[in-house]
Amino acid sequence: MLGGLITSLWGLLIILKARKTQQWPSVEGYIEESRLSSDKNDLLPHIQFSYSIGSAAYHQAIEFSADITPSQEFAKSYVQKYPIGAKVQVHYDPDNPQRATLEPGIGKGDWLILVIGLVMLVFGIGLFFSS
Repeated sequence: MLGGLITSLWGLLIILKARKTQQWPSVEGYIEESRLSSDKNDLLPHIQFSYSIGSAAYHQAIEFSADITPSQEFAKSYVQKYPIGAKVQVHYDPDNPQRATLEPGIGKGDWLILVIGLVMLVFGIGLFFSS
């Protein structure tokens, strides 16, 4: 039960943080690098973008969540979506402009941890009351 509760709270925290990105301001940015493999994983793309806020310039790479199943098809789709030189809308954290994303909001996999936690919690409660 405890593991399910902790996992559920962690998943809820992820969702709340993701929702917050929808309210971040945005600026125009550019894709600087777009290649099929990153230094960390041959099946995840490396997409780097740049943006400026006032006189400060920032460079950031897209970070993929742990629930992504890397594949060559996934990497190709991102390289096609974000080609080198493309103009993009960069959403940045006004409290920490170095934190930025090209895809604000809740991602497809952001619900996964919460759902797993809830299943574990319900299963644990069921076991507790059945014994």
